[in-house]
Amino acid sequence: MRLTRSTYLSQPSSVSLLASLPLVVTIAAGILTQNAFATHDDSITHKGHNHPRVYGALEDDAAHGLERYEPEFTGADRSIIGRAGEVTPALANNAPGILDISPNASQYWTFPSATLFGPNSPQTSGLPSNFEGQNVTVIPDAAGEIELYISLTTCLQPLAKDPDQYAAPDQLMLYISISSNNQQPDEDNNDYAVLLDGGFGWLNISVKDDVYLGVYAPANEGYEGVYNYQLTASIDGFYASSYSDPNLYFIDSDTNSALLYTMNTTSTTNSSNSTFQQWMTRPPVFSLFVQNQENTSILGLQNSVCGLQNLAQIQGLPDVETVMTAAGDGLPKQQFHVMNLNGSSKYYAILAMIGNSTDQGSGVVGGGGTVWNLTNITTKHC
Repeated sequence: MRLTRSTYLSQPSSVSLLASLPLVVTIAAGILTQNAFATHDDSITHKGHNHPRVYGALEDDAAHGLERYEPEFTGADRSIIGRAGEVTPALANNAPGILDISPNASQYWTFPSATLFGPNSPQTSGLPSNFEGQNVTVIPDAAGEIELYISLTTCLQPLAKDPDQYAAPDQLMLYISISSNNQQPDEDNNDYAVLLDGGFGWLNISVKDDVYLGVYAPANEGYEGVYNYQLTASIDGFYASSYSDPNLYFIDSDTNSALLYTMNTTSTTNSSNSTFQQWMTRPPVFSLFVQNQENTSILGLQNSVCGLQNLAQIQGLPDVETVMTAAGDGLPKQQFHVMNLNGSSKYYAILAMIGNSTDQGSGVVGGGGTVWNLTNITTKHC
């Protein structure tokens, strides 16, 4: 079941491991630019719009700063960007804008109406089972509006100066305006505000004109370094996703290894069934990230695929072996054998899908990947 990850991040419900898994496409392009703002409240807010669905939350932050940038992205046309400080960069459909941002600074983007009513991105091959929430072509509604899917993912965050400080820095904020009269939305003037949770935030709204977006990095006293993020807008579905269910079972451990299963990928135990066979014979769909709980570097990024790829201690071979199995109840599932762990230790285990399981990144449906909630595992005493 797809549940809220916290009281601030509500999401649609799902029926199984794969239910409601939004897939999105990406095409290359990122660009950048200027300026300043901040925010905070207790919950996600929206103003003057009748039918948004917003995921995220709002909290109070400090003063704002100003940064200007010169873009260095492949595929970025100078006619689009202009000189630094002149033109707010435009996001292309499913093309993440990827930037560093310093604390106490803001950066602004736009998603033009020409792209909003432009062509959908191509779909890629799906998984063996059909599931609720799979992407379909989006068309304007009766009011001439398009559903726009926006995701913001943090890939890096500032580090604490004090080695005994284990708390994560404050999360990035995302502000959205649907009015041409407010092209630099901030804490005090926005239509929607989203606080990231664990390095991830999203919303979807119905719109029919240019959309303006602002990313704000809080000041974070006692930390040093920059944030790095991926901001994506799409008319096809979410580029990246995060779920509050772990969808992972801790089965057993010894002093230096652990065994885990995903939830079942289909409900049939008939081994001659074509869906059963496809799940059992295809390459494994999911990836596993593992972190010793004494190392808190992933906290604040635990809902972000790129954050886990940058910082997780254990990911893939030679420390993680995985296969499809029908052990136990006779239903297909993915098994993970995690090795080289320390005895008498606690770990976080986080299930993820890299891209859409068949491809990732630019031009790919669901190219930003998906993360499920963390699971606690413990090794036995030495």
